[in-house]
Parts: sequence; C-alpha cells; structure tokens
Amino acid sequence: MAAEPRTVSFYTLGCKLNSYDTEWYRERFEAEGYKVIPFGDSADVTVVNTCTVTGQGDAQSRQMLRKAHRVSPDGTVVAVGCYAQVDPETLVEMPEVDLVIGTDEKTRLIDLVNDSCSMGRSFVTKGRSADFQDMDIYNFGSRSRAFVKVQEGCNEFCSFCIIPFARGKSRSRSLESTVSQVERLVDAGYCEVVLTGVHVGDYGTDLDGDALIDVLRALEEIDGLVRFRVSSIEATYITEEMIAFFASSQKFCRHLHVPLQSGDDDVLTAMRRPYTRDQYMDLISRLGDQIPGVGIGADVMVGFPGESDRAFQNTYDLIDAVPLVYLHVFPYSPRKGTPASRMPEQIDPQVKKVRGARLRELGNRKADAFRRRYLGETVEVLFEGRREAETGYLQGVSDNYIRVFAPGPNEAQDGISPTKITSIEGDRAIGEIAQVEEFTK
Repeated sequence: MAAEPRTVSFYTLGCKLNSYDTEWYRERFEAEGYKVIPFGDSADVTVVNTCTVTGQGDAQSRQMLRKAHRVSPDGTVVAVGCYAQVDPETLVEMPEVDLVIGTDEKTRLIDLVNDSCSMGRSFVTKGRSADFQDMDIYNFGSRSRAFVKVQEGCNEFCSFCIIPFARGKSRSRSLESTVSQVERLVDAGYCEVVLTGVHVGDYGTDLDGDALIDVLRALEEIDGLVRFRVSSIEATYITEEMIAFFASSQKFCRHLHVPLQSGDDDVLTAMRRPYTRDQYMDLISRLGDQIPGVGIGADVMVGFPGESDRAFQNTYDLIDAVPLVYLHVFPYSPRKGTPASRMPEQIDPQVKKVRGARLRELGNRKADAFRRRYLGETVEVLFEGRREAETGYLQGVSDNYIRVFAPGPNEAQDGISPTKITSIEGDRAIGEIAQVEEFTK
C-alpha cells in the first residue's frame, strides 16, 4: 500500500505580494508530492507567510504561528516573509516555531523545510538577494484573477516604513519574463491579471531601457487577456505618457490606487514622501478629467508624529476636494528601526482613533456617491468563483472597482459579464447580469 502523502497548509498575512509568494510555495510543495490542506487542520508542515508593515501585523503573525503549532503539535511550523526577515530573533525564540526563513531565501523554502523535518532543529536563514527572483506560477487558486509580481523591494526609505529592510532594494522582473508569465496564466484560463510589487512605479530603473509603460503596452497586445490593472502606483511615477495610455487602452481597467498618506506638506516632508499636497491634488484631478469613470483609491495614515489638528484637516480637505472614491485608512504604528519611531510628538491613540473614524466616514460617503453614479448603467463585472453566503448572489468587481452582487448561474463565475446596476443597498451595488452566452472567459 502506498504511503499517505505528507500534508502542508498555508496562512498568508499582508499584501498581494505575500499572496503571490504563497501561491508559488503551494505549487512547489504540490510538485514535491505534498497534499495541500486547509489552515487549521492538522498538517505535517504549516507555512505562515508573515507581515511586519504594522505592529498589528507582527502580533497577528505570532498569533497564527501559535495556532499552527496548537493544531499540529507534531508538525513543522515555518515562519517566512517580511517579519521573518526583519526580526527573526523574536520568531526563533518562540517555542512553537521550527524554522524561520527570510524573504530572500524563500525560493529555497521547500529544501529548507525538508532539511528541518529530517534534522529536527530550528534555524534562521536571512540572506539578501541582489537580483529579482523569478517565481513562475501556473495557477492562482481561484479562477477569477491572478497576480503577477513584476517588482520587488524599495529604495525610497519613507521615515515610517520598514519594508525596504524587509524586502531589500528595488529590482525588476524582465519584460520578457513578465510577458511569458502573463501568457501562461491566460492559457490557464485567467481573463484578468494584476501587476503587483512593493513599488511598481519604480519598475525598470534597474533594467536597460524597459519601464512600466513598456510592460503595460506589451500586455495590451497579449491575445486572450481581457483586462489588467496595477495594484498600486506612487503619484510621482504616473507620467503624462502613462495617463494617455490609461485613457486610450482597451484592456487597462479604469482603476488606480495612488497612496496619499497625508495631505499636509509638513507631514509629507517628515514622512520623506517625494511630492507636495498641490502635486498630488493636481495629479488626481487630471486622472479624473482624462479617464472618465476611473475609480481612484488611496492609502491614508492618521496620527503620524507631529500631525496637528490643522495638518489632519488639510488631509481631510484634500480628500474631500479630489475625485478619490475609496480610502484605506490606518493609524501610524511605530516600527522599530525607522526614523519616525524616534520622532517627538507621538500622537495619542485616542486621537488617532477619532481621526481615522472621520476619514473612514468621508471615504464611505465618496464611495457611495461613486456607486450611485452607475445606477441604471451597465458595467463589465468579473464575477469570482464564490457566492455571497447570505444571499447566494454572485459577487465580483467592475473594471473601475465597484463591487457588484447579482443573482446568476454558476456558468457566470470566473468570467466577465455586462451587468446592469439596479440598486444600491448600503455599501453593496446590486445588479442584473447578461445572458450566459455573453459571458467572456
């Protein structure tokens, strides 16, 4: 009788880059004969892909590692990712953790896991790679959209951010490799891909000649790719040439995420952000004017050291004035080793809470107004391979990032369909989808 295959489970915290990396790990383990099982089931190996962008990320990472050991006390518990790179000493001291692997040793994950399982010891790897590590994937779990990592690391060193220390200097995937990866995913049935990285706009600064606009133009020409988007791009990297491409492209989604962080010049300077309040406002206004219907979102930080009531109001007023349609609001969290953690005038947590609530309420109002602009309109929705639990409705997003719920057949899942928005219920847009023969897959 053949032996039962060894089992592995995964838990991912943090950003889309971690999601991409976890998918690559899953495929490598499956290729080695492991059976992937849900996190929370007893497994021979459990991999927790950690996040360290905030103190909460650190705490959640430790919590999941403890849970992994609790449900698999005889298994091997592995910490990988940004927290494992920045503070491996804390993780290796946890009795629940058997192996800690830094971000630049991640391509050796399965070999290191197999060594750990056979040798029964805990150790730390903390290498540093000078080049982009191609991590090709052939599937992405769900069949609706896939992420393609085109860039890694960051050279900016904003005063609040630990990520350059976690992921190293900026480095780019070659244009040829990027196109090949997207074509592979299109052949696997994906109709939408999302370009992702730590600092996508910086793509190509380490290459000879190629820039992000060259990647976008190459993707426009890929047969079978219906649409694509960029996960996030900094304001200073959006050029007039790029705006013209966004406005004319037949495949680029009318959706951009452009981090703001603060709308006050003094705070932006203290953050080491390379733009001013007026520059950001001008860019977002031009994007709104030149790309009709574009959905623009932003990250906003509240409670950065020294943020006065006036500085916060400047941020509020900026957001209120420009065509942003959704916000990711989060409180400043001191990260050990960053300049901001040593700054005076740290803000009281209660003040951060109040300011965050005000911005979230503003963001919700702007998002609601944006959704209501499309009442009675038909939008192209990529429906995901899951239904809303309460209603059984299909759910997905339009090209300009409106989340839509609609009744419909299973055939509509993982495909794009014209969908008429018929009502707005709270933060949900409800729609009626087209006939099955109109689905695009």
